[in-house]
Amino acid sequence: MTPTVVAAAYQRSLEANGELVTLKRQGDSGSYQAWARVTDFVPEDLVGAVEEGRRTAIVSAADIVASGFPLPLKPNQDTLLWGSTTNVITKVDNATVRVQGVLIAYKLELSGA
Repeated sequence: MTPTVVAAAYQRSLEANGELVTLKRQGDSGSYQAWARVTDFVPEDLVGAVEEGRRTAIVSAADIVASGFPLPLKPNQDTLLWGSTTNVITKVDNATVRVQGVLIAYKLELSGA
């Protein structure tokens, strides 16, 4: 499959099973929406540096770009509003969800409950 085909399928999946989240940056009055899937860490993941109250989010890279969000994402400066919860982005992974070198989605670690 080509990256374009995979990206389109991934986007459809996020829109069907995820929800719109809002990204914000400290010092920037703008708010930027993207489709994402936010989950809590499972108990097996709560070891080492992972603490209770942390979450992970898979966020559409295409949506982030289309929203005009000022890239790159910056850990501890950017936040993700999910429902009524503001979460600080503590880690940005732009390598896990790629196809043939094309970024499909960011995997973010979040803190703040």
